[in-house]
Amino acid sequence: MDKTLKFITFLLWLIRSFLSIWIHLGFRLIYGNQKFKLPSIKNQILLQPATVVAKRIRQRQVTAYEVVFAYIDRIKSIQPFLNVYVDERFEQALNEAREVDEILDNGEPLPARWNEENSPFLGIPFAIKESMQYRGFHNSTGIAARKDFISTETATSVENMLKSGAILLCNTNVSEGCMWFESRNSLYGTTNNPYDLTRIVGGSSGGAGCIVSAAGVPFAVGADIGGSIRLPSFMNGIFGHKTSPDIVPNDGQYPPHKDHHQKYLLATGPMCRYACDLQPMLKVLAGPENIDRLLDIDTPVNLGKLRYFYIDEIDAYFVNKVDREQKLAHRQVVEHLENKYKIHVIRLRLNRLRYAVSLWSAMMVDGQLSSRDFSLSLCNNTSYVNGYHELLKKFLFRSTHTLPSIGLVILEALPNKYNRRFHRVAHKFFDEIQVLLGDDGVLLFPTFPQSAPVHVWPLLMNTFDYIYCGIINALGLPSTQCPLGLDSKQLPLGIQCIAGRGHDQLTLAVAQEIEQAMGGWVSPSRIN
Repeated sequence: MDKTLKFITFLLWLIRSFLSIWIHLGFRLIYGNQKFKLPSIKNQILLQPATVVAKRIRQRQVTAYEVVFAYIDRIKSIQPFLNVYVDERFEQALNEAREVDEILDNGEPLPARWNEENSPFLGIPFAIKESMQYRGFHNSTGIAARKDFISTETATSVENMLKSGAILLCNTNVSEGCMWFESRNSLYGTTNNPYDLTRIVGGSSGGAGCIVSAAGVPFAVGADIGGSIRLPSFMNGIFGHKTSPDIVPNDGQYPPHKDHHQKYLLATGPMCRYACDLQPMLKVLAGPENIDRLLDIDTPVNLGKLRYFYIDEIDAYFVNKVDREQKLAHRQVVEHLENKYKIHVIRLRLNRLRYAVSLWSAMMVDGQLSSRDFSLSLCNNTSYVNGYHELLKKFLFRSTHTLPSIGLVILEALPNKYNRRFHRVAHKFFDEIQVLLGDDGVLLFPTFPQSAPVHVWPLLMNTFDYIYCGIINALGLPSTQCPLGLDSKQLPLGIQCIAGRGHDQLTLAVAQEIEQAMGGWVSPSRIN
């Protein structure tokens, strides 16, 4: 069996190498060199962390109106290139910014609700993904059956951001049903990478990652069930944090989550350009009633006292190896930690990772033989999609669904007698990792094996590479994706920092250290 799988893997590698030449050539002939076509950044406000701008607004060095106007102007300039947002509320946001300025300028003591502790992001603009509810916005999740669905409520995590004084500008594009890592659907089209318009932005929070990287907002709210925060953050060169389970409320999102998703897999979290914004945003998203579950979130971390491990790739079936430039960047991180803190970073080989795809799949269906949940969600919970029928319609250009969605509908309905076994293995794997990491261990792990692929390419040859992130969801561990500069193609590099469940403060602290060492976010636009 192992020999057969190895042969199939080798055959796929040969096909991938052959197709790679022709697909890249085709895209270059169609698009030309579009890496640096975005408008330049002319306003320095767009280059400052949200926490810094929030303090400047309070100190009246800049007005909330100036900040919101600058970001709206930026979004309007990048939208024709990136196709990043769906609904906007620019006029309302400007009015809310004026109200913030009036509150700060009236000369009277601020009411408690507007003080820095309760409203740390007063006057700061942000974005959400379209799959999250906000009253008056579409909430289709890129599904044709929901194209006219308008939210009448607001998700708790979004409401928490609004209570912090932040001002919502727009919602952003996602993959169909939030179950693929290219943000493309039949309703809103394809979102393009700000570093190279021929490449993907990741998914499902791809629009959110793109708009943050392109300086359209300082931060955005994403959600992650198999890498949906970390993959877009990686491909757009920003920070993204998948929290420990059950810290940030996951309500008000479509498709709705199941109880076992809430317990292990799904996490709503922050996406931002600067590591210093991660922890304040996480605290706001969680709300005071939930953040206390992270007992040490405000405790300073002594990075020299931590134990460090790293894994350079997953030796799993049908999963691509990490490329040379990614490995070199990861090695730089390891060497920096070893040299600065006089420690040894231990290289790990975990055999259970060979079955990473099966472990994540089994956790998604909670060990059941099969599922039709995704098929149901594509019909707005009114009926089921016939995957084979939709596949035939797709070839006849009659289907409103994307090929990845159709493929998932077919795969999820196929009975897998090994799901229960792999479900048990996943729980054992978690116990082993939790013991290994304890309360002072950090694991450095690839986010994705290569820089952002060209459009459509993941469907052909990166199908299972999401598992570099997905396996961390299956284990229910916190993880922070950190940018590591750009590769020779001027595309972002990145790495994940992972800790034991409930120890998010460790990954957030290491992320700040990596940012200082490696430079963090690199602007995809020229800066004037």
